[in-house]
Amino acid sequence: AGPSGVPSPLQAGFGFSFDAHKHYNDPTLWDQSDPKQANTSGLFAQPKNRLKNAFDDPRFPLLEDERPYDSMLDLATKWLRKQAAEEQKPFFLNLCPNLVHGPVMTRDKKRLAHYCRKLGIEFPADQGSIADPAKPGQHNPYYASMVDSVDWIIGQVVAELERLDDPRNTGHKLIDNTYVVISSDNGGAQQLRNWPGTSGKAEFEKVTDNAPLREGKGWAYEGGCRIPFIVVGPGIAAGAVNRSTPVNLIDLLPTFAAMAGAPVGSELDVDGCNLVPVLQGEEEVARHADGSVRDTLYFHYPVLNGAFSTIRQGPWKLLKNTAPDENTAPAVQLFQLSGTDGEWLDLSEAVNLIEEHRDIAARLLAKLDAWLQQHTAGQPYKNASYRKGGLPGQENVPAILGRGHSNGKIWATYETGAGKAAIQQAFLLYTINPGAGEEWFQAEAVLADGRVEAVVPPGMTHGIFCLVDANNFLVTSEPVPSMQEFRKGRPVSEILKDGYAYRPGLEALVGLGRRAMAETGGKGVGCGPLSAAMEAAETLLAEPDDPPVYARAISRLREAIRACGGAQAAEPALNWFPRVSGDGT
Repeated sequence: AGPSGVPSPLQAGFGFSFDAHKHYNDPTLWDQSDPKQANTSGLFAQPKNRLKNAFDDPRFPLLEDERPYDSMLDLATKWLRKQAAEEQKPFFLNLCPNLVHGPVMTRDKKRLAHYCRKLGIEFPADQGSIADPAKPGQHNPYYASMVDSVDWIIGQVVAELERLDDPRNTGHKLIDNTYVVISSDNGGAQQLRNWPGTSGKAEFEKVTDNAPLREGKGWAYEGGCRIPFIVVGPGIAAGAVNRSTPVNLIDLLPTFAAMAGAPVGSELDVDGCNLVPVLQGEEEVARHADGSVRDTLYFHYPVLNGAFSTIRQGPWKLLKNTAPDENTAPAVQLFQLSGTDGEWLDLSEAVNLIEEHRDIAARLLAKLDAWLQQHTAGQPYKNASYRKGGLPGQENVPAILGRGHSNGKIWATYETGAGKAAIQQAFLLYTINPGAGEEWFQAEAVLADGRVEAVVPPGMTHGIFCLVDANNFLVTSEPVPSMQEFRKGRPVSEILKDGYAYRPGLEALVGLGRRAMAETGGKGVGCGPLSAAMEAAETLLAEPDDPPVYARAISRLREAIRACGGAQAAEPALNWFPRVSGDGT
C-alpha cells in the first residue's frame, strides 16, 4: 500500500481488511468507536515518550500475565473464530504486526523490567539511548521486549488454531489442516537514533546484533537480507530443517496458491517457485512452474549506503556497487558462502575472492548485468542540485530552458552545446491521484535536438520529466526539493509549480472519451454517464484552471470510460491504483 494505505488490501483482492481510511469492513468484528480497536497500529502505536507515556495508555489494558492488549491480535483471533463458526471453505489470514521495527519501544512494562534484569541493566529513568552502539551482542531490553511481544502474538494465533474445531473435518482442530508461515521482511537494524534523552539529543543506540552475519537492515550483505522462514503444516515433518535450499519471499504467492489447490502455471510468468515439495521433503531444489530448477536468485537495492545489486548462485554471491560515489565498498565483491559439501564457509562475508576467482566473478557479473537490463532496474543517479557542490561533472549539467504542452503532448527544452553534458536518457513520471497517498507511474519520453516530449497519459493530473546526462546526473523539468527540504510525506504534486497540471491530462482524457463514444455509440452497457461526463469536461476546458474542479472532472470521466468497456477502457492510465480524485473521493 502507499503512504496513505492506497491501494488497500480490499482493492488488491482481499475479502476482509482495512480500507484506505483505516476502517475494517466487518462491523461484527471491529468497532470504530472503540479506541482500543480503532488503534490500527496495535502495540506499535508510538507514545510521546517511550517511558512516561508507554505503560498507562487506556488503549492497552492488561490481559493475563500483564500482557497489554493488542488490537490486531484481537481482530485476527476474532476473525479465526468467525471462520470456524460460519465458513465451510478454506481461509487465508495475513497478519503483519508492525513489531519489530523502529522506533524501538515497548508497551509491556513487565517484559521490559524482565529483560533489564536479565541483561543486568537498571530499569531506565531516561527515555534516551540505553544500549552502547559499539558493544557487540544483544543488550537492548526494549528490543528484547518487542521480540517477546511478537512471539506472544504468534503463539496466541497458533493457540487459537489449536483450540478451534475444524468445521470441515470432524474430530480435528483447525491446526491439523492449516499451514502457519512465519517470516520477516529484512534483517535486523543494528542501531537507530530515534528517542531524545533528557539532554534533548537523540543518540544512536544498539538495537540488535546479527552476528555472525555482516551488517543489517539496508544492506545486501547477509545481515540485511537473510531472514527467518518457519513453516508448519500438513506433510511437513516436525523439527525438519532445510539449510541448503535458498528461497525468497517472491515464492509465497505460488506456494500459497498450491496450498489452496490452485497451482500457478507458467502462463502467469511469476518469478517465484512453489515451495510445497521442498517443505514436505520431496525436493531439495525450488522449481519454476515449468519444472526447471531455479539455481539463481537476484537482489536489487539501489539506495543508501547498501546500494548493491546482487546475484546468488550455488555457493557464490556477487555484489555490484551501484553507487560508487557514495558507497565506499569495492566495485565488485565475490563471496563463497558455503563449501562443496554444503557446509557454511564464509557466512560472515569476510573474504572477498574477486582476485582469486575472476572467471567466476565475470560470469556472474555478466548474468547480473543482463538481468538488470532485462528488467530496466533503476540505478542511482547523481543529484544535479547538490548544494555542497564539488561533484565531478556537476558544472556541466544542462539547465532546463522551457516547458509547455500542445497537440496531446507535453515538452521541455534544455541546454546543449559546448560545456554541457549530453542528455542520454529520459522518461516521464506522472500521477493520476494528486494529494495524500498519490502514486507516480513511468511513461516513455522521446529525446531530440535539445527537447524532450511525451504523449500525455489520459487523466494525468501532474507530470515531470526526468533526464539523465552523460555523467549520470538527474535533471528534472522543474526543481524538486530534496526530502530534507520539505515535510516528509508531503505530496510531490503540491511542490511542483507547473507540473503540466490538470489541463493536458483532461484534454487527453476527453480525446479518449470521444473514441470511446465512437466505439460504442454511447450505447454500451454502463455508458449512460459518459455523455454527461464528456459534456462537463469539454465545458470545463473552456474555463480557467480550477484544480479541485478539474480533479473531480477527470475522476468522473475516467470512471465513465471504464464503465463503457471496450478497447478505450483498457487504456493503462485508467487502470492504475488508486482511481480517486484529488479531493479524495
